[in-house]
Amino acid sequence: MISGNIKKYSHFALKNDRIFNFFLKTYRKVTHCYKNNFQISSILLKFPPSNKRYFSNNDSNINKLPLHWENAEDIANMLFEEYRNIDPLTLRFEQLENMIIDTVVKKNKRQLNGHCNEGVLENIQMNWLEKYNEEND
Repeated sequence: MISGNIKKYSHFALKNDRIFNFFLKTYRKVTHCYKNNFQISSILLKFPPSNKRYFSNNDSNINKLPLHWENAEDIANMLFEEYRNIDPLTLRFEQLENMIIDTVVKKNKRQLNGHCNEGVLENIQMNWLEKYNEEND
């Protein structure tokens, strides 16, 4: 009984070759990037030569990515560029947190993700202190 059904399905598949070839030759919703504009489309297996998948490394794309509190080096770089003359050890953690929010969120227009605590702020302060000491030595 099962072998009879398999023969019927295989005969039907070979007879209606056009229908199955169409479904086998297409992808459903492949994301492609055309000069930073993402489009969702159905594309055949044979891609045109001008249609390439790529990601550019522009600063505009980097600014849209969220920045985590744990990225102490990136935050310290932003703080050092903004406040070169301030010694990081003279700041309290409340002042440091306000400076980070002001620099990262308001001036650089980046979103901060994660949780802020004393350990994270101390790590940022130590990274900033290294850059400050390198500059002033």
